Amino acid sequence: MGDVKTLVQRGGAVVTVVVVLALLIAGSVSASEAAAETGTLSAVAWGQNVHGELGAGYKGTESNVPVSVLLSGFTSVVPGYYSTYAPMNDGTVRAWGGNDFGELGNGTRLESDKPLPVKGLGGVVQFAAGGAHSLALLATGGIATWGGNTFGTIGNGTSGEGREAGVALPVFPALSRVVSVAAGGSMDAAILSDGTVVSWGENKQGQLGDGTTVEKNVPTRVRGLAGVKAVAVGGVGSLGGHMLALLHDGTVMAWGGNEEGQLGDGTIEDSSVPVHVKGLAGAVAISAGPSHSLALLADGTLMAWGSNTFGQLGILGTASSTSPRPVMRGVTDISAGLRYSLAVKAGKAFAWGWNHFGVLGDGTNVDKTTPVPVLNEAVSVKAGDYHSAAVIHGAGPAPVLTRTPGEGSLTVNWRARDEPQWLILWRKATQPRGEWEASQKLPPAARSYTVTGLTAGQSYEVGVEAVDFGEKIVTATPLP
Repeated sequence: MGDVKTLVQRGGAVVTVVVVLALLIAGSVSASEAAAETGTLSAVAWGQNVHGELGAGYKGTESNVPVSVLLSGFTSVVPGYYSTYAPMNDGTVRAWGGNDFGELGNGTRLESDKPLPVKGLGGVVQFAAGGAHSLALLATGGIATWGGNTFGTIGNGTSGEGREAGVALPVFPALSRVVSVAAGGSMDAAILSDGTVVSWGENKQGQLGDGTTVEKNVPTRVRGLAGVKAVAVGGVGSLGGHMLALLHDGTVMAWGGNEEGQLGDGTIEDSSVPVHVKGLAGAVAISAGPSHSLALLADGTLMAWGSNTFGQLGILGTASSTSPRPVMRGVTDISAGLRYSLAVKAGKAFAWGWNHFGVLGDGTNVDKTTPVPVLNEAVSVKAGDYHSAAVIHGAGPAPVLTRTPGEGSLTVNWRARDEPQWLILWRKATQPRGEWEASQKLPPAARSYTVTGLTAGQSYEVGVEAVDFGEKIVTATPLP
């Protein structure tokens, strides 16, 4: 959700870097750059996949273990609400998953189980995903936004005024001199070159920090902030949220909703202007979920505060905390999700908290109140609402389900443990959901099937289903 990395200036351009303490000391080199020197980087994702948001080439059943994203040439992978994004090495962005609000930015409202280019966008140097909208920082110092606009989150002076609304192609609000961006829920924030912050979108809990609780559909100055190094946004659309700001002196400010102590000021009172997070110094990175907050200190200590209902603070028990508490040491990357948290320590990804849809990626759907290991060779992690992603060294797992178009046919192959029986189903992609045109039962040993007699040029959905395997659906078009 709202995790923000330290920024460095390189040749006048702003680039996003993952906080790696040894590398920061050695000269502010990003973890991705360092990993690139030692081998290939891959992306993996886990959690909900009903819209294809894992980018694994299929949609349907969730995955509580990491699966490979069908992607290369990326700089990071960023989960949103029901969609996922990847800023690319060439300055473009690819997106996949749900698209009800136009959040894939390709001019349609069609979901996709594999990465597609965001149209009309280039020169992207930093990216942030909100609930159902996106925000990109351009090399020019301007921004691009697209997707949901119910609360004015597009920032161009328009708004859905509480109704479901969206923009399916990037627009370019009149904002300049931006050096960093952040998004979460239904609000956005941008740091300007003078170290101040502007924000826009939903404001019911004062999360825009302008001293009011009035929605803003254009960027508005956050009161009393200067010397800001990074900002993080945590929220759920229509329910509110809060923001964090990391100052150059290593202190952290917070504002917005505070019913669980997520502002870290020792109270549970909302604040429409920034307040100091108590007892926190030497911070180098911050991340915000809707109701909890994380900070990484220069010595590698991860601090957490706010709601702990699902164990998302990682400190045992489920009692909330209105002030920062230490979680683990030796940490190099952090990310706060909806009700859970992720971190990287010694090249291993850890997760804790709420585990619905398998968002922790540990092979279970059981909540965890303390950090548990998820995968090795981790470079960075990103927590979303209902799914997660990580960048890793080397190749990811082999694809679970693949499709091969043939002449009037589609062949599906899958990897799985033995099942009592397999069921293959198919339909035109335009067929109403829930209505399959035909099906075929297969024996336990089956791992491949070819659907024949299909119309060339017509897009089809093919489903593979079994008890433990769940239902996974691919979309493809037969060859003429």
